[in-house]
Amino acid sequence: MSSKEHVCVLYGGNSDERAISIRSGKAIMEALVRQGVSVTGVDAKNGYLKELQTQKPDLIFIALHGKGGEDGEVQKCLDRLRIPYVGSTAQGSQRAFDKAKAKRIFKKQGIPTPKSVVLTQKNWKQKLAHLSPPIVIKPICNGSSIGITMVESVGQLAKAVESSCKQYSIVLAEQKVVGREFTVGILDGKALPVIELKPKHAFYDFEAKYTPGLTDYLVPAPISDQLKRTLQMLAERTHAALGLRDFSRVDFMVDSGENPYVLEANSIPGFTETSLLPKAARVAGLEFDQLCLKLLELAKRRLKGSLK
Repeated sequence: MSSKEHVCVLYGGNSDERAISIRSGKAIMEALVRQGVSVTGVDAKNGYLKELQTQKPDLIFIALHGKGGEDGEVQKCLDRLRIPYVGSTAQGSQRAFDKAKAKRIFKKQGIPTPKSVVLTQKNWKQKLAHLSPPIVIKPICNGSSIGITMVESVGQLAKAVESSCKQYSIVLAEQKVVGREFTVGILDGKALPVIELKPKHAFYDFEAKYTPGLTDYLVPAPISDQLKRTLQMLAERTHAALGLRDFSRVDFMVDSGENPYVLEANSIPGFTETSLLPKAARVAGLEFDQLCLKLLELAKRRLKGSLK
């Protein structure tokens, strides 16, 4: 990346994941500055169009998590402005962010994923009889485990479903997989080392994700070569099936019989130096600064290809 080229990091925004996005954005900016890149940051909380038109960046590094960043909206805007950016297209982002849409793609492509049903304020009472705990209730469009409810018994079911539907309008009720939790980062279409997550809470919730000491991360994961290859292969297939590009992170549960299930893919995973994808990249030999530069180079390579 030439020091003459100007990179803008978009971060912050207004989603429930704003605080994490700020941390990601600042970590990326610090890394690029260390590497001599001309970089400025724009907090998207109050919009970003005027700021981008004033700065006229050569490239955008999107560090917006959740709505406004991973749902394809910022990508659509940058496409209209003809400003190249790191990461997935608007279409790929939308497919990954909408859990119901992603589930349909997984099933069509033969990617194993837990059974699920979409519930709304209108239909949840009719579908209640078909739900058998333990189940996981999660908003259709959200991240960082925000809004997730674990239902372990029939007695908890109606109240939990009604409450979630009231708060989020549309939710996904997914059969809970009891077992071990893993995640696999993808960089330039290829899987990074597998990470096993061992939260000290009942599940890997928001607090367990972002509070130091509440989750142990084992990387590379202490698993058989066969399971490692299976998880990496499924992560690459998931990334490709959703039409993602540059990088992503695919989350898994593996049951006691070592059967893996894809939970979701994150098109803009956390990007601090202690986040999961950078952890895996480091084990693969790519330090955080080099990882950030690698992603800029992927976007630049794509831009050069479009100019031929």
